[in-house]
Amino acid sequence: MKIILTGFMGSGKTSVGKELSRRLRHEFIDTDTLIEQREGMPISMIFKEKGENYFRVVERAVVEEISQMTDVVIATGGGVIKSRENVENIRRRGIIIYLKTEPEVILKRVMTEEGKRPLLNVDEPLREINRLLKERVPLYMQADITIDTSFIAPGETANKIIESLALDAEGITVELKERSYKIIIGRKLIQKLGLRLKEFRPSNVAIVSNTTVFPLYKDDILKSIGEYDIEPRVFLIPDGEKYKDFLWAFYLYGGLLRNRFDRDSLLIAFGGGVIGDITGFAASTYMRGIKYIQVPTTLLAQVDSSVGGKTAVNHPLGKNMLGTFYQPSLVLIDIDALKTLPKREFNAGTAEIIKYGVIADRCLFDLMEKEKSDIISLGDTLLSVIKRSCGIKADVVSKDEREAGLRAILNFGHTVGHALETVTGYTRFLHGEAIAIGMCTVAEIAVRMGIFPKEEAMRIKNLVEMYGLPNTVPKDINISELLDAMEIDKKAKAGKLRFILPESIGKVRIEENVDREVIKEALLESTA
Repeated sequence: MKIILTGFMGSGKTSVGKELSRRLRHEFIDTDTLIEQREGMPISMIFKEKGENYFRVVERAVVEEISQMTDVVIATGGGVIKSRENVENIRRRGIIIYLKTEPEVILKRVMTEEGKRPLLNVDEPLREINRLLKERVPLYMQADITIDTSFIAPGETANKIIESLALDAEGITVELKERSYKIIIGRKLIQKLGLRLKEFRPSNVAIVSNTTVFPLYKDDILKSIGEYDIEPRVFLIPDGEKYKDFLWAFYLYGGLLRNRFDRDSLLIAFGGGVIGDITGFAASTYMRGIKYIQVPTTLLAQVDSSVGGKTAVNHPLGKNMLGTFYQPSLVLIDIDALKTLPKREFNAGTAEIIKYGVIADRCLFDLMEKEKSDIISLGDTLLSVIKRSCGIKADVVSKDEREAGLRAILNFGHTVGHALETVTGYTRFLHGEAIAIGMCTVAEIAVRMGIFPKEEAMRIKNLVEMYGLPNTVPKDINISELLDAMEIDKKAKAGKLRFILPESIGKVRIEENVDREVIKEALLESTA
């Protein structure tokens, strides 16, 4: 994130900026200091020898240069805000913070800096401060946040900024060069969504949600966004996997077009995996791509579908068969949103966490076994396992964005799980429930192939059951139909089924051609 501090001389921009940069591990830049270094003389001498007009030209060039930076804290000179060009430059992907200070305090602070404040080289500096403030305050008020620094120390000001921007929350970066983005994980983040939107300066904003979750958070989310003069459009989709299809995507396109959304607009996916997938798909294809933010409200979406940039809608013949790879600009994970999540939905989300333990982190798997009580009560262990799950996925996606190889391990259990969803018309199982059955079935396949110990497979089956998830294929499911659905799955190659098979808990391998008879035997063994 880019944080820009504005305000009058003596408001604390440099001291606060240095403290912020230290805590956030961002680069710190003071525009006045940078100008002095490049001109080889103090600002007072630049004014004296070359004049204020020359100084403002240099200042504009510096501001334009630093406006391209990210993960930086910038302390601007007091007059930067006077130029519209400067304001437009510093607004790019940045939050502007006005440090407000009383005139008498300003005078007291700058009295010891004689020679450094050329604009106050007058007989009555307090009167000049008041005159300049009267001229500039309306310009400073263009900032996104105002903090009065008159009677608080730089450290306290830094605290206020960090809290306002939710920078004290857990953070993970998905590293994808120019498409990198942050995953922010914490509590009470929905109330801070409006300010985070300011970072993107969208021309229009739309919230895409469903008819179940949006009414629960309508007041919080609209208040948060409205505080920053953003009036979003709201598009609601019925709740359920069966509505994640092209017809509802088409409904979104129509709404965006009717409301004149352009390429500088932004979508907010506020809901579970269905909402995240269909919103991402619409964002990736509307006018060839607009920005979108994920605000996942289910555990499954928080640990899996909101991260990684896979977007899709379903087809009657297969799940997620129409889709794109398109990364969000931000993922905001608010643990408090899980308080209203039905138990069955919460349990479904734990399936994906178990998956991450099996494919990459035995300690995560162990933690899920040992700390169930704290996890289901939304304690700090849940925060830890969500962060670890997102970290695993972020690392995999950073190395293989488009599933050319490594990313395939994230599909552990999904070939069977997606087939189950397809043959039951997306109405019988929640996604996590289908994946839980899929993981147990695939573990059995690995046992039959002699690459995975039976006792390890039982640990997976038992942990799935511990979190209230199904671990067997229902008896009424037609195994032949299930196999046929697997062969249509997009992970199949030339009619051959590819599976992610565990070798041990914490390590898996990609098997390109698993014998159909072994799969059938494992499915029959897993049927109950």
